[in-house]
Amino acid sequence: MKTRLSAAFRISLSALLTCQSLPAEESNWKSQDNQGVLEARLGETSLASWQSKPLAHSKGGEKFAGSAFLHQLRTPSGFEWSAMQPDDHLHHFGLWWPWKFIEVGGEKFNTWEIQEGQGAHRAVSVESQSSKGGKLEWSLNNRTFIRKPGIEDRAVIDEKTTVGISVSGDMEIVDIEIQQKPVDQPVTIVEYRYSGFSWRGPLVWNKDNSTMVTSEGKNRDDANGTHARWVVVSGPTPSGKASVLMMSATSARAGTAEKLRVWDSKNLNGMPFVNFNPVMDKALPLDGKHPAVSQRKYRVIAADHVIDPAAAEAEWKKWMENR
Repeated sequence: MKTRLSAAFRISLSALLTCQSLPAEESNWKSQDNQGVLEARLGETSLASWQSKPLAHSKGGEKFAGSAFLHQLRTPSGFEWSAMQPDDHLHHFGLWWPWKFIEVGGEKFNTWEIQEGQGAHRAVSVESQSSKGGKLEWSLNNRTFIRKPGIEDRAVIDEKTTVGISVSGDMEIVDIEIQQKPVDQPVTIVEYRYSGFSWRGPLVWNKDNSTMVTSEGKNRDDANGTHARWVVVSGPTPSGKASVLMMSATSARAGTAEKLRVWDSKNLNGMPFVNFNPVMDKALPLDGKHPAVSQRKYRVIAADHVIDPAAAEAEWKKWMENR
C-alpha cells in the first residue's frame, strides 16, 4: 500500500509544479482535442478532460473501452481528484453517470458494468464549445445503447449534457446538466442500490486520512442509503489538503433529494466512491414528468482547502439562488 500511495502522490506533485498560479480573470479558457480526449485548458494548464471516444488502451481490453466521462480532473494547484479504471473496479471512470439497469420492451439491460456486454452509456459528439465570462462550456451529445446477441447495438436513450468549468480562487467548479429522453420507445430506470451520477475519488484517500460528511450530518459509516443535497469529502494532497463537494439539485427540481451510495470504512478501506441515486427506492419512467431521472443537475467543487459543513451549506445555498 505504501508504494501505491507514494506513486500517486508523485503524479499529483508533478502536476502541482505546472499549476502554480491560475489567474482565471486574466487567462483564457480553451478546448483542445487530444486523440479522443477533449481538454479544458486554462492558459497552458489542463484542468479537466472529457472522454469523447472509447478508450484506446483500456485496462481489461476492449470490453472496458468506455467513453462519456470526465477524467482527468484537477484542482487549481494540480491535485488530481478523480480516478479512472482502478484495479478494483475497471468500469469506474472518474466522474460519470450511467444507469445500472434500464428496462426497454419488457427486458432489463445493465448499462453500468459495460464489460457484461448488455449496454453502455457512450459519447456521440461534441455539439459546441464556448468560453465567456471566465467559464468554459461544452454541449455534448451522448446516448445509451443496448445489445442483444447477434443484433447490432441499438440506441434507446438520447442525452444532451452541458458541462461548464470555471475557477474561483483555489476552487475548480464543474457544472453538469443532463437531459435524457427515450429514442423511440418507453424506457424505465430500474430500482437498484447504485445508479446514476457518480464520482470515484483519489486512490490515496481512505478511511485513515480522509473524512466524509453530508448535508444531513451523516459520515462515511452511516451515509449510505440516506437522502442528501450535498456530500463533501476531504483529504491530503502533496501541498496540504483538498475537498471535493458534490451537490445535487434534485431536491429542488423533483421535490425529494436523491439517496447516496457510498463506501463505508470496511469497503475497500473507505476509499471515496459517491453515487447520487434517484432510483434507490423505486423505478422511475424516463419522461418529462420525472425530472429526477430525465433532467438532472449537479455542481462539483474541488478546492485546495478543506470545505467544512458550514461552507458546504453556504455553497449549496449560493448555487440554488443562482440556478
